[in-house]
Amino acid sequence: MARKEMVTLTNMCLIEDKEGKVVVQIRDPKRYRWSGVAFPGGYLEVSGIFYL
Repeated sequence: MARKEMVTLTNMCLIEDKEGKVVVQIRDPKRYRWSGVAFPGGYLEVSGIFYL
């Protein structure tokens, strides 16, 4: 039985040092559709491979 489901896979990570400081991205409203502070992340290409 074959079936397809359209999905969008995303990821997000929290990078923290020993002092509790974290890495964030400041998104410029002039460059991005939405602006603000975000954790680093990304997406998978259609032919991308990921492991669980």
